[in-house]
Amino acid sequence: MSRITKMSPALLFPLLMAAAPPQESPAPEPACAATRPVLPVGFEGWSVRTPTDAGAGTRSAPVMVLGRATDLRLVPFDRLIPATPPVRIPEAGSVAGMALFQVARAGTYRFALGGPAWIEIVRGGHVVPAVAHGHGPACTGIRKMIDFRLAPGRYIMQLTGASAATLPVMIAPAQRVAA
Repeated sequence: MSRITKMSPALLFPLLMAAAPPQESPAPEPACAATRPVLPVGFEGWSVRTPTDAGAGTRSAPVMVLGRATDLRLVPFDRLIPATPPVRIPEAGSVAGMALFQVARAGTYRFALGGPAWIEIVRGGHVVPAVAHGHGPACTGIRKMIDFRLAPGRYIMQLTGASAATLPVMIAPAQRVAA
C-alpha cells in the first residue's frame, strides 16, 4: 500500500488543492471613488435625474423627454396593465412600469437603465426589436444600454422584472463613434 492511500482525507485535501491549477479571480472593480466617470455622448445629463412615477398602464404613463434622465418609481408587477404581454415572465415580487416618449426623427435610439430590468419598446401593439445591447461604462451607474431603430412617432417603454422600486432611465439618440 502506498503512503498516500494511508493518509487521512483531512491531510490529503490540502495536497490536492496545492496541486490544482490556480483559478483566475475576477478582475477587481475600478476604484470609482478615485475616478471621474466618462459618460457616453448624449448621456452627459445622466447624473441629474428627475423623480417620476411610472405608469401602471398607458393611461397613467408619464411622457419622458429624450436627453433627460429620470428616476422612474415603479409599481408592483401585478398592478401593471401591459401594452403587450411581456416577452419574459418576471419573478414574483418584481416591479414594473411604463413611460411614453416621442421620436421626431428616424434613427437609432439608446436606452440606458441604471439597474436590472427587461425593456420593451411598443408601438401599435407590437414590440420593436432591439438592434444592440451592452453594459454601460464603468463607474457611471449605467448598468445596461439597449439600442432600437425607431421611426417618427409615439412609443411606449414597458419595463418589467426590476427588483428595485426606483430605476434610473434615460433615452438619447445613439451616437456613432468614428473609427
